[in-house]
Amino acid sequence: MEMEMESSPSRPLELFFIPFFSPGHMIPLCEMARLFAVAGHRVTVITTPSNAALIHKTTTTTISSGGDISVHAIPFPAKEVGLPSGLENFFDAKDFNTATRLHAGMTLLSRDMEKFIAARRPDCVVSDMFHPWTAAASGRLRIPRLVFHATCIFAMCLKDAVRSPDSPHLRVDSDYEPFVITGLPDPITMTRSQLPDYVRTPNGYTQMMEEWREAEMKSYGVLVNNFYELDSAYTEHYKKIMGHKIFHVGPTAMIHQNNGEKVERGQKTVVGEHECLSFLDSKKPNSVLYICFGSACIFPNDQLMEIACGVEASTHQFIWVVFGKDNEESAEEKEEWLPKGFEERTKERGMIVKGWAPQVLILDHPSIGGFLTHCGWNSVIEGVSAGVPMATWPLYAEHFYNEKLVTQVLGIGVEVGKMDWNLWVDAGKEVVKRENVERAVRKLMDSGDPAAGTRRQKAKELGEKARRAVQEGGSSHRDLTLLIEELKQLRDEREKLLGAAEALSYSAPT
Repeated sequence: MEMEMESSPSRPLELFFIPFFSPGHMIPLCEMARLFAVAGHRVTVITTPSNAALIHKTTTTTISSGGDISVHAIPFPAKEVGLPSGLENFFDAKDFNTATRLHAGMTLLSRDMEKFIAARRPDCVVSDMFHPWTAAASGRLRIPRLVFHATCIFAMCLKDAVRSPDSPHLRVDSDYEPFVITGLPDPITMTRSQLPDYVRTPNGYTQMMEEWREAEMKSYGVLVNNFYELDSAYTEHYKKIMGHKIFHVGPTAMIHQNNGEKVERGQKTVVGEHECLSFLDSKKPNSVLYICFGSACIFPNDQLMEIACGVEASTHQFIWVVFGKDNEESAEEKEEWLPKGFEERTKERGMIVKGWAPQVLILDHPSIGGFLTHCGWNSVIEGVSAGVPMATWPLYAEHFYNEKLVTQVLGIGVEVGKMDWNLWVDAGKEVVKRENVERAVRKLMDSGDPAAGTRRQKAKELGEKARRAVQEGGSSHRDLTLLIEELKQLRDEREKLLGAAEALSYSAPT
């Protein structure tokens, strides 16, 4: 639900938002920008030309409550980093070399971005964690900086716990021996294989993580796409560790009120609203499994084959989103990743979407009864918001941390059995077998299983809490209101100090 706030009679704030160049980061941060614009404040998103075109829908949606939102595009230095013109988003980086060049280009862009910030001097900079330079730049300009991590505070607590020299992962004998992380609100069980490589063996990325942490320490606070009730104990724990403010203003996807907005959120979808809804409308409540592994991972054919066989053997209805395939495939090519006759056998109960799908629209439909997910934070919070239980299949980044929140803390998920953390664009060598897929789908979806009923009830209750959080008087609405008032106060104090300094300068004897 859109967070409606009365426009303040005082002068609106001016805020600059700087997203990371990836759909999973850009979409929620632009939705956050829209929350401030709806509240009557002037918002500018700083990005590059190609990314500006991608976020056009999010930033130009009519804002009935007033406010102003615009995009400032700075040319991307493609030639300087050896990339083709227009390749400016990590969604299009299908190998590590391209991703490295993109990151180098993003680093070069910081000079022009900082010049723009210094010339305009906004009241606040909201920066993705991947732009740590904004901490020092904001400090020099005496502008408060808020950092956005594109994950939840629970995951941030686990990240912090395993960086400790006393972390239990340092004392196990093998990568697959379970250990328990203590000192948190709940004991969390993991294996070393599920930790990122930079935690197990320090490398260049470990150093970058420390830089991002230092930049966060210098910030005014953290902006979170979540609602406080979901990980409140971890939020209080993290506040003690970092010593700064945390503002939950999500779930941000709930600002989209109609189906059209849900379809146009993010990349252009390859399947329309009518096609999705006509399939789902024909199914019973809680009967369809939605399968999607995010926008960055393209599975090899042997893994897709195992998924297909496991889902078919489960006998449940499904919508399956697959990247890296198209409708121009020959029958021979298709049989490399789908069992022969799969589409014919499942045409009444299944739908394959080859490319970007309107995920929020699908998850919000009453026919969806479960979500097989890679545990990217956007997917987890969208599943929670829809009140849908999950089968968890983590891939990279902080996905395994998110899995533990879903399965061990919230009790709304079942683990497929994925054991090994992967690099971002790499599906990994581990192939999850069809038996694991079938078992997880049945545990999640079979109505006769009492545990499945308990998970579904818990998920439904969390979905209700998410809806209440964004309504007037809810926890996320309160956090947004509080943050706006604090930013106004900081602006007024800064202007008084600047005014006093100017007066002293003017009156000083020459």
